[in-house]
Amino acid sequence: MKRNDPKGIDERSFRFYQRVLEFVETIPNEPKTKRLIEQLAGSAGSVSANREEAASGGSRREFAHFNEVALRSANESVKWLRACAGRRLGDRRQCTELLDEARQLARILAKIVITTKAKGLDGAPRST
Repeated sequence: MKRNDPKGIDERSFRFYQRVLEFVETIPNEPKTKRLIEQLAGSAGSVSANREEAASGGSRREFAHFNEVALRSANESVKWLRACAGRRLGDRRQCTELLDEARQLARILAKIVITTKAKGLDGAPRST
């Protein structure tokens, strides 16, 4: 799969980050929401950033590690999006779509980690 393939994990994670940045602009920036906005934007950006690190990792161990961090970040994004949904913060349609995408990204990343570890952590990096 090519890195700029719109259905590829790298492109999807980058687009997810962009969409989260658009979504947080729909949340009123108040003292009680400021931390949530920062945490959501940070966790969404971390998914994409860690996928970039995984792709340039020098070993399978590094590849697995950065994908694990991306997975944790996707799961954290789910948590913050659930909080937004529960408090009815921001555009509801965008929130629902982003929550679904975050869960899908987490499933994909979990599969990458499991598959990579199953093949062993020694050896050349794998691209996904």
